[in-house]
Amino acid sequence: MNTVIEIKAATKEEAIRRALKITEALEENIVKIVEKKKGISILGLSISGGLYEIEIDKNKVIKKESTEVLTNNKVKDLSGKEEEPKVRKEINNSSKESTKIEIKSEEEKFKEVKTEKRDEIEDFTEIIKEKSQILLDKMNLNLSVTVSKIYERTYIVNLHGEDNGIIIGKKGKTLNSFEYFLNSLFKRCRIEVDVEGFKEKRYDTLRDLAKKMAEKVVKTRKTLRLNPMPAKERKIIHEVINTYEVLNTFSEGKDPKRYIVIKYKK
Repeated sequence: MNTVIEIKAATKEEAIRRALKITEALEENIVKIVEKKKGISILGLSISGGLYEIEIDKNKVIKKESTEVLTNNKVKDLSGKEEEPKVRKEINNSSKESTKIEIKSEEEKFKEVKTEKRDEIEDFTEIIKEKSQILLDKMNLNLSVTVSKIYERTYIVNLHGEDNGIIIGKKGKTLNSFEYFLNSLFKRCRIEVDVEGFKEKRYDTLRDLAKKMAEKVVKTRKTLRLNPMPAKERKIIHEVINTYEVLNTFSEGKDPKRYIVIKYKK
């Protein structure tokens, strides 16, 4: 009877390696491999692993372990030397045709650790730097990365190099997209990305924009909808508009296309 193992892994090769390690089998013992769920990968980075069903021939596993012959209560190995019998594990043949073993992925095991203890021992600085550099290289951008942990799970990624203007993009849109993608990779962290102080200059520009839009709504009493922007930038707009007692602000839409509405109070 065969053993069927379900393994969640980033790649098929990793699934095979783990299955062989668990069953103590050889690669020749594999009867069938079925990819039940395909993993997700973006720019060569694994976002979620696939689910693989691997069938192992138990009889071949037994042959692999049996390199000895039992004679007259003694064990004779293939060289003809007799030894005392070794304790062998009995193989329990189930009445079912196959037994499925649920193998938890490393990510699932990690989730079982208490959050507060996890935060005390973990530092994502190096892995964030590594993944950021890989993304930039995939984009063919000549930029280097420095990462600083500023508070618990909050990190600042600073980019610098000759392709600064490209990664920033028009009004910082490319930079915002890069930041949004990094945060989607590290969901347990909060990551801010800046390029040689661009963000602070951008925030000053947003404060000026908020004041102009506020004055326009006060004058015309018509509702205004601003262009989509990330949460950090929307917060700056809200803070400025909230200083006007006759105005209300709220956000609509879903990230990354969420935008601010400025409305005159009736």
